[in-house]
Formats: sequence, structure tokens, C-alpha cells
Amino acid sequence: MKAKVYKPHPALQEFVSCISIFSADFTQPAALSNIYRFVPAYQRYIIFYLEDPIMVMKPGKEGFVKKATCVTIGPQDQAVTLDMGAKHLALCIAFKPGGLFRLLKIPMSEMYEQDFDTQLLLGSEIAEITARLKEAGDWDHMINIVECYLLKKISQLKPLLPVDIAMNEMVKTSGNVTMEQLAALSCLSLRQFERKCMERLGMPPKQYARLIRFCKAYQLKEQFPHKTWTEIAYISGYYDQMHFIRDFKRFAGITPSFIQEEELKTTIRLHGLMQ
Repeated sequence: MKAKVYKPHPALQEFVSCISIFSADFTQPAALSNIYRFVPAYQRYIIFYLEDPIMVMKPGKEGFVKKATCVTIGPQDQAVTLDMGAKHLALCIAFKPGGLFRLLKIPMSEMYEQDFDTQLLLGSEIAEITARLKEAGDWDHMINIVECYLLKKISQLKPLLPVDIAMNEMVKTSGNVTMEQLAALSCLSLRQFERKCMERLGMPPKQYARLIRFCKAYQLKEQFPHKTWTEIAYISGYYDQMHFIRDFKRFAGITPSFIQEEELKTTIRLHGLMQ
């Protein structure tokens, strides 16, 4: 597997967290597994799949569903299973809290637990961008193509508000901050802050803070599979083991004991790459 995470152009850093590219050839001997449990992430994504298409199976559904070449992923709070094909090459744009809302101008509550063909949201330009990405000679060129496209969109973004800064503070503190502090930072009442978060995040701020803390913990385990879940919970700011297990079951659909070190060693570890 090969992967690289790029810091976005300075003009994009207000609403884009990072842009990453990762590839894997699952046909190689002793290759990683192409079946991956993707737990919900606190970031919002636009992802270009440039080789085999991605297949997704959602909880309670039977069988995998083939997705578009470029997918926009709305707020998620349930784990899904991915079939990444035989050969995988993906370019992922990860947005800061509120960043995808500012680009699309669609309340994230309307995209809750859904994903969309990005062409339906951003038009035929996406097909052109996809074709150029597939023809690009190297990864740096691919990043340049996407950044040029996003730079043209800056003038059309919804304005940055104090609430966006407050939501970024949630990420910086790994969700360990009070809602009253965030509302004050937003220059809003607590109720107004909650309404703005629903619009920009697609979920209440307390739920988002829990999701951030869980994601940080899961990412740590992917990076350091030798660490115990107890160590991970403590590092991630959980006050007790039961609180951690409750959040884990809420977002991953299983308890931590079901994910073993050997399983983590055979996965592509997407969370570390996409955040």
C-alpha cells in the first residue's frame, strides 16, 4: 500500500483539512484485505475513486452497492463495510467542520447517513476533473488539479462565521470542551449554537463531540495496534472504560473486544490517512 497526505494550499486551509491519496493492489501475495469496516468519521469527504469502483454495504442491508466514481459523503454515525476492489486508487478531500456546507450550501442535516454522486451536487465539472485525474502522470499533479478546482470555488463559499471557528475548536480539543464554552466562542446562545451545528454538521454538537473523541481513539488504535483499548481510552480523554465502550458500540456497531490486533494489521487503516 502507498499513501500520502498533503497539506492544502494556504487559501484552502480555511475549509479543507487535508487532501490524501492512497493506493493498494489487493491482488499481490500477502496483500491487505480489500474488505474494510469503515467506522463513522467526524470529517466530511469528497472522494474520487480512480481505479476499481468502491462497493458499500450499510447496516441492516444485504449485499454491496456500487458507488459513483466521485462520491460526496454526508454526516455518518454508523459503521459501513467497504469492498475496495482488486486495485484501489483514491483521492480524498477532507473538509473542516462546516467546510462542506460552505461549499455545497446544503444543510448537512439533509445529507445525514447518505452519500451522493458528486456530479449531482457540483455539476459536470466533476466528470472533467475525474478524467484529468485519471490521466495525471503523478500524485503531485493530481493534487494540483483538485486544488485549482477548489481555488476557483472560494469566491462562492458561504462566509466563515465564529461558529465555524468554534466547531474547529471541538476538533482541536478532541471533543473535550463544554458546549457553553463553544457557544460563547460562537457569539451565540446555546440554542442558537445547536441550530447552527445541525445546519453545518448535520448533528447536535454533543453528538459531534462524542464522534470526534471516538474517531481519535479509533485512529490511535489503527496507528498503534499494540496499545490496549484501555490505554487508548485513557489517552483519548474518556473518564471511564464503560463510557468508552458505550461510544464504541454506538458508532462502530460492535464492542472493542471484537477488533483484534491481527485484524488491524491486515487492513488498509484508512482513518489515519483520511484525517
